[in-house]
Amino acid sequence: MVEPELLRKTRQLREKEHRLQPSLKRRTLDEIQQFVHARGIVSVFGGNELPSVISAIMGREWKPSKKGFTGWGDWWSIKISGKSAGQALGELDRAKDILSTRIFRRSKTLISNNLWTVLDPIVKHHHERLIKEKIFSDLERKIVELLQAEGPTRTDHLRTQLKLEGKTFTSRFHRALSHLESYALIVGYEDPKPERHLHANIWQLWSTRVAHEIKGEPDLTYAKAVKELVVRTVDAAVLAPEGQVEEWFEWRKEAMAARDELLASGRIVRVGSFLVTTRGG
Repeated sequence: MVEPELLRKTRQLREKEHRLQPSLKRRTLDEIQQFVHARGIVSVFGGNELPSVISAIMGREWKPSKKGFTGWGDWWSIKISGKSAGQALGELDRAKDILSTRIFRRSKTLISNNLWTVLDPIVKHHHERLIKEKIFSDLERKIVELLQAEGPTRTDHLRTQLKLEGKTFTSRFHRALSHLESYALIVGYEDPKPERHLHANIWQLWSTRVAHEIKGEPDLTYAKAVKELVVRTVDAAVLAPEGQVEEWFEWRKEAMAARDELLASGRIVRVGSFLVTTRGG
């Protein structure tokens, strides 16, 4: 009976920390930013193990559906600090101490600055692989090289310089951006002053974005950083289905090895088919 009771208590903790009750929902931009910093790694739209910004705004679990943009009507117009929730998300992307990535399940994921030193060795490791190995496409390598040479660049200008204008190249171009985001090699935010109502991101390298925040050699090796990221992700999720860990990050093999080491050391524990940190367990 111990295990069912532990699961019950952990689910209650998840409901509280993910703000899944109307009385716990986040109502201001400051509260949402505090929510991101408290959890460290947060999904924007939800439908996965992580705490979700949209769910925290609504005070209940919200999952993207096949309805596409029509499903956004559930939350888009909710007022956050006098702005629509959609506008508030843009403010989060531009916050100095929060980064927008796609490292978790290739979905939009916000990373608090209290996790940047953990992610930094991972990003550097894959940047070195991009340079030395052929695990990224030529287009992805060109995007990184261009951003390294030019600095922050808006989407349309990036396409122009890469000579990828026109609908023929749209899917290929955006797949490349998404793949690089899933490794956090590049990060972006929506241009707050678009031209002619153009919605476009401004892209830059991870290293450029965190240059003034992270200095010197990383304290963690790549393997230790992956292990720390896994334990912090389990902690943010509160209750994480063990069978899904392999799907979390692009660095799957290393994440699975980290899971095994964390279980052996007792930093995370198995409760039925779930993983929890010792805080939750």
